[in-house]
Amino acid sequence: MLVARAQLDFVRTLVARFAREDSVMQPMADYQAQYIAIVAMLRSIGHVFDKVDSRLAGRTDWSRDRWKVWKQDPIFADFIEPTRDALLKEFEGGLELRGDAFGAPAVVVDVTAPGGTSLLVSFEPTKALDVRGRPVLPLFRAAMTFWDRCLSEAEAEFSTAS
Repeated sequence: MLVARAQLDFVRTLVARFAREDSVMQPMADYQAQYIAIVAMLRSIGHVFDKVDSRLAGRTDWSRDRWKVWKQDPIFADFIEPTRDALLKEFEGGLELRGDAFGAPAVVVDVTAPGGTSLLVSFEPTKALDVRGRPVLPLFRAAMTFWDRCLSEAEAEFSTAS
């Protein structure tokens, strides 16, 4: 199995946790951290494929040629890469905090948090938007479908080349 496939499976688990509705209020930072982790992992699937899976004999040229095609797919070009770049390279973006996804906040004493307080919120993941106003769950699902298609293509190629 491709290492990138195992990583995609892990991302599916993260998205399933993110999408789970829960009536227990949690720190708002936890939801932001989950969002950032999912976006970062979605982008790193390509890095793992490149640095690990395609380095075996006979895979490099095919992988390099396919990557030129894959990175032009709209879900990669318009969501995965620019969102990762904004979050991790510029520290911009995240979930839209003024949207309907978050319930009324509660400020609680938290001696472990900077400032000694935490902001707790309820969360409705189906209403979560990115800062551009796009619903995040459909974007996550489209990104996972994109990577599944790419990795399936690679697995088929690599199994016939062996």
